[in-house]
Amino acid sequence: MPNLVDPPQCIEQAIEIFTACYSPNDQVYSHSCLWGDFNFCLNGLFEYEVEGQLHLAPPSYGLWIPPYTEHNSHAIDEQPIHYVAIRLAPELGRNISAHTEILSVSPFFRALVEETLKAKDHASLKMYRHLLWVIYDQLQTTPKHQHYLPQSHHPILQPLLQHLRAPEYFQLSLQQCLTTTQLSERQLLRLSQNELHMGLSEWRNRAKLLYAIQQLKHGVSIKALSFALGYQHSSSFIEFFKRYTGKTPTQLRD
Repeated sequence: MPNLVDPPQCIEQAIEIFTACYSPNDQVYSHSCLWGDFNFCLNGLFEYEVEGQLHLAPPSYGLWIPPYTEHNSHAIDEQPIHYVAIRLAPELGRNISAHTEILSVSPFFRALVEETLKAKDHASLKMYRHLLWVIYDQLQTTPKHQHYLPQSHHPILQPLLQHLRAPEYFQLSLQQCLTTTQLSERQLLRLSQNELHMGLSEWRNRAKLLYAIQQLKHGVSIKALSFALGYQHSSSFIEFFKRYTGKTPTQLRD
């Protein structure tokens, strides 16, 4: 393991895990921290504003915010949210990123954090330190993204993205949506990669996922939601949802 803390046995002085429960529409006002923060939700959806840019983090993703970075956040779910912040001392945070990043949260990482929270009060200090090192290793190696659902001010791409994320058009195929532009698919692919760092198909899938999470929390049935998102069979929607979140729609809703 990297020898970044002196001595390495004091890892518990360089990593803190904070948990809180937020009610719908609760807000955390603008602030910055001396340490870096990795923020994610065990359930629900948080919206963050970091230096004027909006970031969304659904349950399978979290947000890394470097030290001295002004940010605020609020709960945009209809149910209470169990929130976790992993705070890293500057000497550890330098190995994560110097910029705000979206990090993938695997089922293993989620279970690891929950186990570490239990171990803090009930396990030996040696075991607790070991779990903190594993958390730190996971944060260094997990896939990173600049934004879960990035936006663009490009005069062609901006209205197209608004079209792609509109629920009333989810039943249309991507090709049908692209007929509103005069660019070829190859030109649009190049444009989306330059502006969004991903293809339009992936971007639209993420927009559908965020919509699906919100609708599930509002009690919309899986069958109705499958149809609204353009899937002929509920099984196809369930497979899509599990691929992105690691859970079935029923598991996430419950």
